[in-house]
Amino acid sequence: MNENRVTIRKEIDNWFELHSNELIRDLEKLIAIRSIRGQAEDGAPYGPGPRAVLSAAQKMLETRGFAVDEFEDIIITADLGPAPPLLGILAHLDVVDPGAGWDTDPFKLAQKDGKLYGRGATDNKGPAIAAMYAMYCARDICPEFKHGVQILLGSGEESGCEDILQYLKKVKPPTFVFTPDSDFPVVNVEKGRFVPFFGAEWDEDGALPRVKSINGGTTINSVPSNATATLEGLALTDVEAFCREHSAKTGAEITAKSDGDTIQVLSRGKAAHAAYPQGGLNALTALVAMLSAMPFAESVGFEYIRAINRLFPHGDWQGRGLELDMRDELTGPLTLNLGVLDYTSSSLSANFDSRTPAVADEVDLVGITRDAFSHENLSLKDVTISKCHHTPEDTPFVQSLLQIYEEYTGNSGKCLSIGGSTYVHDIPGGVAFGCEFPGVDCRIHGANEFIGYAELILSAKMFTQAILDAANGFM
Repeated sequence: MNENRVTIRKEIDNWFELHSNELIRDLEKLIAIRSIRGQAEDGAPYGPGPRAVLSAAQKMLETRGFAVDEFEDIIITADLGPAPPLLGILAHLDVVDPGAGWDTDPFKLAQKDGKLYGRGATDNKGPAIAAMYAMYCARDICPEFKHGVQILLGSGEESGCEDILQYLKKVKPPTFVFTPDSDFPVVNVEKGRFVPFFGAEWDEDGALPRVKSINGGTTINSVPSNATATLEGLALTDVEAFCREHSAKTGAEITAKSDGDTIQVLSRGKAAHAAYPQGGLNALTALVAMLSAMPFAESVGFEYIRAINRLFPHGDWQGRGLELDMRDELTGPLTLNLGVLDYTSSSLSANFDSRTPAVADEVDLVGITRDAFSHENLSLKDVTISKCHHTPEDTPFVQSLLQIYEEYTGNSGKCLSIGGSTYVHDIPGGVAFGCEFPGVDCRIHGANEFIGYAELILSAKMFTQAILDAANGFM
């Protein structure tokens, strides 16, 4: 590292020594906002929570002297320096539903053993705050820039990146773009995504015993941690026996209780990001597996429950039930998560979220899925599909980020492939840079999500170096 770079590093370290407490206080304010997508309102296309968190971030930036531009009430941007931005940093402030199993209030920042807990701590409010403070730091220690830098904060990433897709139709991104919404060192490959919605309708059959309803999952891109069913016509003791048997078989905690003339069954699993379903325990597929094995009266509805079990058997996170399992060397295996199911006595609607390898770009995923569904009399309603994203490792931008990572951590930098899809997925040359460090599971989309305090500050320092390198033409 040359002498000038050593001096800059010391200035960055000193700046964050003075301002880290402010960073944490601002993160606390953002964590407190329940920025889950809701019903659209005037001036709030994604609901009041996402709109409120954008407003809070805008106020923070403006308090620091940054001019903020709004884009259709779904995105805000702020620029560093008068020149056109050469570097863009893209983060999001919306979050998924917290789910069950938290040890603390998910919307109140908690600090323990060097970790900061709260929904969005890592995905993506913590990294967004780190990027904002990197902008502040860069401006304070280097007031003149050859090139501009822009931060973009969105509010619809968790519901399919609708916001950034809408933005990119009208605005060209900077030459270099990274998002702090994944892993270190650098993520240069993102799998494709395949999200079908499907369902069926039939005439109600009141024959007992029967399943009256099933509800599981609230968010497309999360492994369901809870699922419930309402049963009629069975004795509680018999249902409890099945609960014990299938709790042991599936690993889920399945319990039952009487509720008037019905029995309520609750399945508890472990939430995880849909891109990594093997890291969770799907409460929904565990519940469906149990229901499929129970002595319900033969009916069209019960046959659909068994069909769901055949297509999405518990523990199958590679799409074998649908004959979608595939892999390649660049991106690894296809993953699949049954995310949401709503079953009544006369209908069902559901979706699954699959992250697809590069080889799947040449495969008719829709055709395979439609064939599998047609054998079970299920209708494919709608499909969202995107191809694999790949930025070559040898590009100067990627190499610059790897160098920063090595300088600040002392560890070897390398490129990674992930199943998740980020804001840069449709931006040529875009990559992810942070904020999860190798070997650390921050429990994204699960209970007790956290980010390490030291890791958050270190991330902010690396973002500052990236900003200074870009602003001074070193990328």
